[in-house]
Amino acid sequence: MPLILLTGFPSSGKTTRAQQLKEYFSTVVGKNVVLLCENDVVKNKQIYSDASKEKELRSTLKSEMQRLISQDDILILDGGNYIKGYRYELYCSTKSNKTTQCTLHIDTSSEKAWGQNMKREETCQYSQEIFDALVMRYETPDGRNRWDAPLFTIQPEDELPFESIAAALYERKAPTPNQSTQSLPLTSTNFLYELDCVTQEIVNRVVEAQKTCVVGDEVSIPNSNEKFLLKRRYQLSELSRIRRQFISFAKTHPVDDIPRLAAMFFQYLTSHLV
Repeated sequence: MPLILLTGFPSSGKTTRAQQLKEYFSTVVGKNVVLLCENDVVKNKQIYSDASKEKELRSTLKSEMQRLISQDDILILDGGNYIKGYRYELYCSTKSNKTTQCTLHIDTSSEKAWGQNMKREETCQYSQEIFDALVMRYETPDGRNRWDAPLFTIQPEDELPFESIAAALYERKAPTPNQSTQSLPLTSTNFLYELDCVTQEIVNRVVEAQKTCVVGDEVSIPNSNEKFLLKRRYQLSELSRIRRQFISFAKTHPVDDIPRLAAMFFQYLTSHLV
């Protein structure tokens, strides 16, 4: 089922928009609509103050999304989805399932969102500390990124562009799965060795380049035509953490084209670095 991914600040009005979308696609378009809502999973907002529990929440939602997705009916994922790396992973899931998706950014200001939060029942409210932390960590979607496109930015006073959203889902060809999204058998016996070497070489290249380059310079990536833009100084611990995450991801999405590993890791690295 094509995916509609909602993203925005906490209490920005995502669930209201999700219900409007569900009603339109079920009554006007005549599609079966499944609404996967983060709030149905989160019973206590304090979960957002615990990094491990929050990560578990994202994993739960992603697994449920992968279980539900198909090429016919509509799946609406109503949640913060504020980490661009997480949105990239969801994009890979839709791509591997050969279905389309679009992103709706509910662009409510933090001040208005906080006001809406305070109107909720006390048990459903975010605390000031958690609300501020989520707003600060929010990574605004960018329509130039393929994992955020097509992107619809919705202001509080806007009517939803239902027909344009429907066209984005049903009149557009789904992206073709490639090595970075297809779950292929491990045909190469040295895949894990190559995976380790290629990713470590790229991390080493970025670390070494920072000794002689300045912020704004581009760094050539080994085994790839890509160039890495140094937007700031990156710590080895940060790069190594993302490398470990990619290795775990690649183990479940192995490829039989070793040269593609460098490009895959480059894409993953740039999508996870702020």
